[in-house]
Amino acid sequence: MKNSILTLAVITSLAATPVLAAESSPTQARHNAIGIVAGGLLGAVIGGPPGLIAGMAMGGITSDQQLARSRVDSLESLAGQLRDEQRDLETERNGLQARVTTLGEALERQRDLAGRAAETLMLTDGLEFSIGFRSNSAAPPETLEESLAALATLVGAVPELTIQLDGYADPRGTAALNSKLSMQRAEAVRERLVAAGVDPQRIQVAGHGAVLAEGAAQADPDEWAMQRRVDVRLQSDSARRVVSRP
Repeated sequence: MKNSILTLAVITSLAATPVLAAESSPTQARHNAIGIVAGGLLGAVIGGPPGLIAGMAMGGITSDQQLARSRVDSLESLAGQLRDEQRDLETERNGLQARVTTLGEALERQRDLAGRAAETLMLTDGLEFSIGFRSNSAAPPETLEESLAALATLVGAVPELTIQLDGYADPRGTAALNSKLSMQRAEAVRERLVAAGVDPQRIQVAGHGAVLAEGAAQADPDEWAMQRRVDVRLQSDSARRVVSRP
């Protein structure tokens, strides 16, 4: 008798499977069918025909619960992925904000430096001083290094500044010798400035020889020392272009 009930449970359960499959997705139908068959068999073995019906019902409910749990697990996994992506986006946003802040601070510093450079240009444009030389010598004084280094730093900080070097000689000697010596003196100062870091393109040199007649200088020998010099003049690049315009 029990074998007959078991056989009937299997046949009934298998007969119900196609109907369930037609009304749901393939995966869901498969889970439902397995649950119903298992529940029906277990119910038939334990409780006979009434157990068969109850077992099939409980099998279907269990299958639905498993499917719902599977969906919940999938949704929780998706939610976790979304949280991870949100954290990554937040990290990237914070990084971009930090870069914007850094760029803003750098821009502010550049503006401040530009303002200082403009002020420095106004104060130094036209500044002029002289470097003295010994008689018949084109070697700059040894004590000049520190001053030329400071001048190089100043010119490096203000790109608009250029340097004009004008060499001179005292009236002793021939005009050709004085012209050559005055140019050598200007070139010697130029070399020191380049060694200190000044761009050679920003330095202009000229030799003027002796500007005083020998007879006039003999009345005041101290004047000769003042003629052995190189005049250093700072000027803005725009001013230099205006002066040199034909």
